[in-house]
Amino acid sequence: MSTNQLAEKIKYDIPSIEFKEHTLDNGLRIVMSKFGNIPIVALNTTFHTGSKDEDNDKTGMAHLLEHLMFEGSPNVPRGQFDEILTKNGGDSNAYTTRDSTSYFISVPSNHIETAMWLDSDRIYGFGITEESLEIQKDVILEEKLLYVDNSPYGSLEEVSSKKLFGESPYGWSVIGDMDDLRRIRIQDLKEFFEKQYTPGNTVISVVGDIDYDKTLKLLDKYYGSIKSGKDFLKNKFANDEIDSEITEDIYDNVHLEGKFIFYKLPETGTKDYYAMNLLNAVLSDGDSSRFFNEIEYKSGLVNEIDSSVFGMECSSIFNITAIAMKGKSLEEIEEKIDMIIDDVKSGNISDREFSKVRNRLETYFSSKRQSVISIADKFSYLKLFYNDCSRINFEILDYMSLSKSDLIETANKYLNKNQRLVLNYLPNKS
Repeated sequence: MSTNQLAEKIKYDIPSIEFKEHTLDNGLRIVMSKFGNIPIVALNTTFHTGSKDEDNDKTGMAHLLEHLMFEGSPNVPRGQFDEILTKNGGDSNAYTTRDSTSYFISVPSNHIETAMWLDSDRIYGFGITEESLEIQKDVILEEKLLYVDNSPYGSLEEVSSKKLFGESPYGWSVIGDMDDLRRIRIQDLKEFFEKQYTPGNTVISVVGDIDYDKTLKLLDKYYGSIKSGKDFLKNKFANDEIDSEITEDIYDNVHLEGKFIFYKLPETGTKDYYAMNLLNAVLSDGDSSRFFNEIEYKSGLVNEIDSSVFGMECSSIFNITAIAMKGKSLEEIEEKIDMIIDDVKSGNISDREFSKVRNRLETYFSSKRQSVISIADKFSYLKLFYNDCSRINFEILDYMSLSKSDLIETANKYLNKNQRLVLNYLPNKS
């Protein structure tokens, strides 16, 4: 961090987080941070592997493998991972995105070696059985049935991904196609595991009550002998722009009509991405936001309205969600949304609005620095996608350096009718 950046950051009263980095001989990247005064340690293992790294006829592989990594490894039989961890006062979880898969463990600091042994064993060798595979397939099929097929608006991710990204690797959902899932065999998973779950494709972050030298020795002990994988090419990604509005009506098992609007944005880490996050806060963050105040509170058109920026490695999405009040018109809701966006594009962002979102952002950055789990997750993310862990201490400046003009310029660049997807969810005709 430069002297100017440091001086600027001090203005926002956000303490710096110290860290050290190391790369093991096999290429595995390590981030360590001594943080806090509670005897807890978070261990985060993140692979640069998500749904976009799958073949288009074997979708859902990354998510399925995430489930199976808790189902037994070469030296830890099925059912023992959680049992051993719980006995040592620990907890664990994982998640899969389009770009990565993350596993995290939190334990009392005197049991960090146990956590590393458990975690490294499932990376060291492929320990998945046919029984575990079939069990987790059934679990995911049930997830799909519950959260997608039988949930109002549940197909939104599948439909929007396909419409926005077509045949590119972002064109399918993380959970994947269920016909693909049924066809996946244990050999398919083994090949995916051996290709993707390699030291060179991995970052491990350890945050909390640690001693740097002892922690590094333990990391080398448990992860250093894992064999380096072969270099491989990532799936190619073509982020084609939308040049004319796409509109589709979807009849589903919904009681209230819904309007969902999507705009494609640049990848995370870009100036426009940060600007859209601030603009999103102006539009939908809190009761005084534009969307809530004008469309829900004053007009009474919606039961719920929200918007969000979903950042990804190769592209991002700005999504507006509006669930109509019974009997209200989706067309009128869309008109109101467009009026608000057009007002912003014409330059109407008040000093009060801009100051509010900046203050809330400062609060948000402070709150994200309280948990060792969230800090470890952030370190892994920054190392994996930016190769720059110092961003944890100055990323706020990427936002605070923006002006109202930057937000207005970004709105005019991306929030245009000919650059969007509009999905109208309607009750089944039957």
